[in-house]
Order: sequence, then structure tokens, then C-alpha cells
Amino acid sequence: MRPLRLAVMLEQALEVGGGFQQPLNDLLWLRDWAARSGNEIVVYSPYPKTLDILKEFAVTARLLKFGPLDHAFLFLKYCGPFDLVQIALKLKSPFERALIRDGIDVVHFTSTSKRHLLLYELPFIITIFDGCHRDAPEFPEVRTFGEFERREILFGLASTKAAVVIVNAPELIDDLSRRYAMEQERAVCIPFSPSTYVSQSTSDAADDEAVLSRYRLKPGYLFYPAQFWPHKNHMTLLAALASLRERGIIERLVLCGSDRGGRDKIDAAIRAYGLSDQISIIGFVESAELGALYRGAAALVMPSYFGPTNLPPLEAWAVGTPVIYPEAFKTQAGDAAILFDYDDPRSLADAIVSLRADGTRERLRAAGHLRLAQFAEETKAGHAQFARHLERLKHRLALTAR
Repeated sequence: MRPLRLAVMLEQALEVGGGFQQPLNDLLWLRDWAARSGNEIVVYSPYPKTLDILKEFAVTARLLKFGPLDHAFLFLKYCGPFDLVQIALKLKSPFERALIRDGIDVVHFTSTSKRHLLLYELPFIITIFDGCHRDAPEFPEVRTFGEFERREILFGLASTKAAVVIVNAPELIDDLSRRYAMEQERAVCIPFSPSTYVSQSTSDAADDEAVLSRYRLKPGYLFYPAQFWPHKNHMTLLAALASLRERGIIERLVLCGSDRGGRDKIDAAIRAYGLSDQISIIGFVESAELGALYRGAAALVMPSYFGPTNLPPLEAWAVGTPVIYPEAFKTQAGDAAILFDYDDPRSLADAIVSLRADGTRERLRAAGHLRLAQFAEETKAGHAQFARHLERLKHRLALTAR
């Protein structure tokens, strides 16, 4: 039987943060799987910068941009009736034709890509990180101007048509089955893993100090790495710091991440609360600097509304940094975080105060390492299950070879 030829799509830009780092983790595992199993992967990305980054990991990737005709196919797909014409004429998008020319058997989307809608002949595997447009539709980034409806089309078709659905939490399997009638046996749970840049970074005092000096930082700050979206809930964190300041407690905060339209309101709130001397906004940072920034922090503070899992807690645990995290995501955190109500600034302020209690940081550090080890075992089991699915796909596709 000939090798399975699997296309691996990396469609998230580096600036997306965790949305780039987790697909990178997936790719590195798939590279090793292909080498062990005698199969082949072909990596694609629309970003030249991603191709350069992959060279650091000895991965050769191909540039595959999405042209006007691909976007026209997508637009017409959303319109609905075009499906009938496309099926009748057996029309393929330029995207799918390019993959077929490369001899691809299966397409693996490492994120919830809209481009699975461009596939009419090739089977695909999809990754679904969350269902937050259903969990919290009040946020404009998942609701307004057709965004909610677009996601419903994507999630509904992806979770039912995909040969395999990769998720990062068991509760997401339940959500997708309930909302979209996904067949549960097609789902594989592979928990998030810390970014390679963080988990493999070494604690070198001089190097860490150089990174902090570059941003004019002193160790002991609170750290929140997140893009500036409304759902990231920076405002509750600012209100908590203002509340602490009124109580005579001054905490420094470092924010990093790219602006997604919420930065102006955050800047205005910082001025209104009088927190300018406590907060450093350092923008988007290079992946190689994240380890030092986590190590320099007294704690990761993450008030995001979106879950059920997030990458930063895993990265903090990997370097021994305590975590302050919403109680809504206790399933991920276990006992390895100080929990708070993400709708209550005072609850967050109290969580920050409790961080400074004797023995708390040491307890959280130990619990974080244990929690990370538990996730590593679950990831190993998920990878084994995924490998079995891939072998079954290989066998079945050999029976229907083009």
C-alpha cells in the first residue's frame, strides 16, 4: 500500500499567538508520525514568514495563497444555490486543484479553516479550538455583520463532514455533538501543549535579564499575553488593579499582543483609572522572548471569557510561573491556579492579593508541573488515537484510489 500523503495547512499568522503556536505543535508531531509510519506530509501556508519560521524546525513548506477565484468560490458557497451548479458541473476551486496536482490524499486543517468549504473531492480533517460564538455571542468579534452566521456554516459542516475532528477538551466533543449532531467516534481529543519556544527555552539569568531590559521591565509583574479583543477582558483586569490601588496595593502589569481593535479603549481606561505608571504595553513580542517574560512574572493573570482551554496557563506552568485563571475554566486548571469570577473585578483583585500569601507561589508551581504532566499523558493518548484514525483513512482511501 502506498504512503498516505497528508496536506497540513498552517493558515494562522504568527501574530495570532496561540492560534499559531498550537498548530505548530501539531505539525511537529505529524512530522514525527510520518517518519515513523512511512507516510508523507506536505506543509502549506499562505504566509512567507511562516515558511521561514518552519525552516528553524527543519520543515520545508510550500506557499499556497488563496486567490480571487478561491474567494469567489467561498462567497458563492455561503450563498447556497451555487452548490447545485458546482456539483452538477464538478467544478473544483483552484485551491483544491493545486492540492490534487500535488498528489494529496487528505487535507488536515490545523485550525477551523473556512477553506474546507473549497473541498468537493478531497476528504479532510478539521481542528476546532472552541465554540465561543455559541458560548458568548454577546461579543462583537463572534456575532456582528454575519460573523455568527458564518461560524455556524463552518462549524456545522466541518463537524459533520470531516473524516476526523480534532478538539482540545472533552467538553467540546459534547458541545459539537449536541449543537451540530457530530458523530462522537470521529472526534479525537488532543489537549493543548505549551509552545515549543517556551517549553524548550532555558532559564539563563543573563538572557532573561536582557529580554526584560529590552522592554524596561523589572521582575515581579503580573503578565497577560493576549491580543486586544473585547473577549480577552482586559477591562476587568484594569478595574481590579484600580481597586487594589485604592486599598494601597500597587501591582505592575505587563500586556503583550497584537491589537484587534480594542487597544484604544484599554488605553483610555488606563488613563481614567490613573494606572499609567503601573502598566507596560509592549505590543507583539517574538516567540523566543516569551519564556523570559513568563519567568520574570509573579503570575500569569488571564481573565479571558473564551475557553474551555487556553494556551498561556500551560506555558506558565512549563516555566514554574503561578496562574490566576477564571473559575469557569476550572476543568483545565484543576488545583493549579487561583480561581476568580471573570465578571467581578473584586474577585480578581482578591485572587491577586492571595498570590502573595506565604507558600502560595510554591504550591502553585508544584501543582502546575503536575497538571502539565497530566495533560502530557492525555496528549500522548490523543496522538495514538489520531494515528489509528490516519491508518484507517489510509486503508479506506486505498480502496477508492483516484
